[in-house]
Amino acid sequence: MPTEKIIEYCLYGVAGLVVLLVIILVAVKAHKAKKIKEEKKTREVDGVVEKNGVRYSEDATIVDKDGNQNVSLVKNDIVLQPRKMVTVSTHGPLKPGKWTVLSAYGNENTFNIRIGLYVKEYKHGQEIVLAEGDEICPTSTTIILR
Repeated sequence: MPTEKIIEYCLYGVAGLVVLLVIILVAVKAHKAKKIKEEKKTREVDGVVEKNGVRYSEDATIVDKDGNQNVSLVKNDIVLQPRKMVTVSTHGPLKPGKWTVLSAYGNENTFNIRIGLYVKEYKHGQEIVLAEGDEICPTSTTIILR
């Protein structure tokens, strides 16, 4: 058998091995992706909609029928983090007007918020009025403005 034929068969063997490895790699990646997708489905909660990478609650009530806090995030809610000042502006995300202050955590009923120069204690579901140019900053915990 000539040397050229041996080299040709070796090249066919190497090419076949490469194709086999690529097929195995694609199959493993597809299996992992399927497994991750199934795992995400098991963690889904009823009444939650995801739009553009943000999860929103379909239920916008702030207190459930038993009187417990209902922590939810609906479209147009603003999440404020502690010690981060936000200025109220007609051109910004936080517009002037009446807002309902909600706790971002189910176990906190009261929290402190700085509006302007003054810090005051607010309760879950309390309404506040913000004017153009007001600066608001939660001091103790993350809050949601609805």
